[in-house]
Amino acid sequence: MQGALKVVNAIDGLLPIIHSSAGCSIHSKLSNSTLTGNNGAHFSGWLETPSTSVIEKEIVFGGSSRLREQIKNTIKIQSADLYVVISGCAPEIVGDDVSAMVKEAQEQDFPVINVSAPGFKGNVFKGYQLAVKSLIERILAHELTYKTEENRVNLLGIIPEQDIFWEGNLESLKALLTCIGLNANTLLGYNQNEENWNVVPLAGLNIVFSIWGLEAAQQLEKKIGTPYLYIGYLPTGATDTSAFLDAVGAKTGISTEVIEKVKSDNEKYQYYQFQKLAQCYHTLDLQKEIILVGESHNILGIARFLQNSFGQLIKAVIVTDNPAEEYRDQIKDLLPVNDFYPIQLIFTVDGKEIDEYIYDLKPELILGSSLEQPIAHELSVPLIKVSAPAFDKVIVDSSYTGYKGALALLQEFSNAFQSAF
Repeated sequence: MQGALKVVNAIDGLLPIIHSSAGCSIHSKLSNSTLTGNNGAHFSGWLETPSTSVIEKEIVFGGSSRLREQIKNTIKIQSADLYVVISGCAPEIVGDDVSAMVKEAQEQDFPVINVSAPGFKGNVFKGYQLAVKSLIERILAHELTYKTEENRVNLLGIIPEQDIFWEGNLESLKALLTCIGLNANTLLGYNQNEENWNVVPLAGLNIVFSIWGLEAAQQLEKKIGTPYLYIGYLPTGATDTSAFLDAVGAKTGISTEVIEKVKSDNEKYQYYQFQKLAQCYHTLDLQKEIILVGESHNILGIARFLQNSFGQLIKAVIVTDNPAEEYRDQIKDLLPVNDFYPIQLIFTVDGKEIDEYIYDLKPELILGSSLEQPIAHELSVPLIKVSAPAFDKVIVDSSYTGYKGALALLQEFSNAFQSAF
């Protein structure tokens, strides 16, 4: 449920209606105000999310009529372009006919859709998949003929709030793609609304940055033939970012000259800034043994940059988004390669296991979340927060993605050790 809520609340003009117990909406407010690195600054009104707040009576006798009542009352007092009913565990277990209530509202010309997102179906990442799928299904249900705009691309697979740098990442990617002449539709975040979703079928390409965006991309390819480019991680630094632009150019037909100009300018600027770090790198002996903990698409790009471009030694990458078995080999293939210093790839969502792995491997630096703070303190090593939750880090539009994102990462990396002197 929380993953679906994050998507709906990241789109202007959409309003969720929670069909579940009162605790679900309160949990949404608390999780996004204390866990994701922005102290609730982005979604200050989530405490007022409409909810059926079902109790024992609705669980015993059914809550469909309560949902009908909540939809009508919400539409009366809260204006929105689209209302999204998100059903949680209790109504799903007892079999409330949510689809019937939503269809009833639609027959009265109310813009309402539903997302079945009980917690027992999966985690926050699954919730993202379910919400995106429902939004796309609504668009494709009209069975229109779409005229493809070759320079338009959709960005998929970045989960709002769960990726603590999500808005900065989307804006960085959009800026990069704009430089080579593409119109990037971020779908979520600043100035993104229902209209951005309505033009999703017009895109000539969908770009997927994590396994969690693959389902939506495959849905669009199957229904209307839109091709997709699977990247699988957020590119950080010159090597991966330039390779990303080359791959996009090959798919969209952007001229090589345009892409080479953008690459050359940005690479030159990045290497110029790298020179400023040279003295610090040698003075502080900044080749460190590192462990990364977090969502696959986020930490893979950082790991690749730190080892391939900055000469660090990655001891382990601990993936916490619990991907299905079928995707784990894909993630393994994206790891940076060092024949003399093999990287351990670990999949776990168990905090105790993560601490044990870190303790046994004794890294000199951890890139992870606030949950790794105690073990970092025990080992007396710095911790850079790159994953959720981030209790004590305020993030507005920061990003480690792209050329400039690599500089921001190296700045924080260097300061983590500079403060020890």
